[in-house]
Amino acid sequence: MSAWDALLADYGASAVAFALFALLHSVGAREPCKEVIARLCGDFFLEYYWRLLYCVLSYLALYHVVSVLHWGLNRENDRWLFVYPIWAWQVLLMLHLGSVAFMYWAFVQSDYLEFWGIKQAWRGLRSLAGRTATAPLDLFGTSRLETRGAYGVVRHPMLSAGLWFLLTSGPSLNNLVFTLFYAAYMVIGGYYEERRLVRVFGEAYLAYRSRVPAYMPRPWQWRFG
Repeated sequence: MSAWDALLADYGASAVAFALFALLHSVGAREPCKEVIARLCGDFFLEYYWRLLYCVLSYLALYHVVSVLHWGLNRENDRWLFVYPIWAWQVLLMLHLGSVAFMYWAFVQSDYLEFWGIKQAWRGLRSLAGRTATAPLDLFGTSRLETRGAYGVVRHPMLSAGLWFLLTSGPSLNNLVFTLFYAAYMVIGGYYEERRLVRVFGEAYLAYRSRVPAYMPRPWQWRFG
């Protein structure tokens, strides 16, 4: 069996599962899908509960389907392919922790309660209970363009931090293959997300895109304020 055939045998199922996850994850966040959801379930469900359901389904698909197929069925490929010298391991550990901190920074800045849909669901419960209506949420990435903080370093800080996290993880075959999956999704998904953001924010996003890189920071251009 060739090396390619061996990789396909080990990772074919997880590759298909990851591709389906990436497709559904991207489609579910876009306006045409939301329009279908609104027709099927109503505007109330779309506004208050779709984001939470979308995040829960994404979590279950990634950690209970893709991860099981990728790591659970290939435990023998969790061995490190090579060993770093101590100094390199220390550097990688600091970078690894830095990726977690950077992702957390972006996560908090985008309002994690809104990101997970918890804030929307709570407002929906209040509405069902007859509480006084409040002003519509200024939704991140839909009605609000964030260009400061982590988003002044790169346009897609969560995706960048995820790649940074994987690249500084242990050099096992499982991690390396998954990093390739992730990088492909980051480039393809990022491309279509950029098109959506241009449609939503127009010239404001084009100006932002012209000065802030997508994934690789340019320290001399950082904008934190």
